[in-house]
Amino acid sequence: MDVKTILSFFKSTQTYNVEIDNPTNIVEYAWIWVLQTCGEFGLFLGFYLAMAALYAVGGFIFHLFDKYKLFPKRKLQATKYPSQADMTRCLNNLIVNYIVIILPLGIVSFPFSKMLGLTYSLPLPSVWRFLLDIFLCLVGEDFFHYWMHRFFHTPWFYKNIHKEHHYYSAPFGFTASYAHPIEVIFLGFATFAPVFIIRPHFFTFYSWFIIRQLDAVLTHSGYDIDIFPFNFMPFYGGTSFHDYHHKEFTCNYGSRFTFLDKVLGTYKEKKVKN
Repeated sequence: MDVKTILSFFKSTQTYNVEIDNPTNIVEYAWIWVLQTCGEFGLFLGFYLAMAALYAVGGFIFHLFDKYKLFPKRKLQATKYPSQADMTRCLNNLIVNYIVIILPLGIVSFPFSKMLGLTYSLPLPSVWRFLLDIFLCLVGEDFFHYWMHRFFHTPWFYKNIHKEHHYYSAPFGFTASYAHPIEVIFLGFATFAPVFIIRPHFFTFYSWFIIRQLDAVLTHSGYDIDIFPFNFMPFYGGTSFHDYHHKEFTCNYGSRFTFLDKVLGTYKEKKVKN
């Protein structure tokens, strides 16, 4: 396969024009305008930068919580705050993962996702279809993540790969993507899997990854705050659910929901002292 053929995979599949595509609302107008201006691959790069920026902003907000000891009553492991050495180690790992692993994976997935039949064209999905597809992605990723995560807790894989993510027994916002590169690749498949099954609109596809990353920051933040929007979903374990996994190691393998752990006997919660 020559370079010209490879580059053809990254070209837009059609021409986009706000005058011809007839967007019906401001969201559709912005969507077509970006495609017209930057093309499909340019939109992907913009999405990637937005995802990384939102991850950084979310992690930084919780870093301020830790640094200035804000909301101490909401801190799940109240005596454990990350040191400067912890932050440096974590950020060095994130820089490598986002540049060497996550970005190349995204670039590879770009032409592959188009071959699966995902579309950029109008109309954008309705609100209800968008919410349904996001919900299916949340549940689907949780299913695949549970089994991959549990597999990574088998002795050899834990010792040689997954132990890196458990370096912090009291996680903080930036640690959501802190992991061995091999783990980043395998758990990335869990995130992509529901998309490849339901094949939503690219608008939903990109939204799902941003939502997933923000959810990961929340569940690793170390703070259980009631106003987190995901807390209103049934069976959502939230921060306390995953924080307890980091503390106890052999329970709560789900990404966010508790039902698989409850059904399969791996669910635990912190005992409340009377």
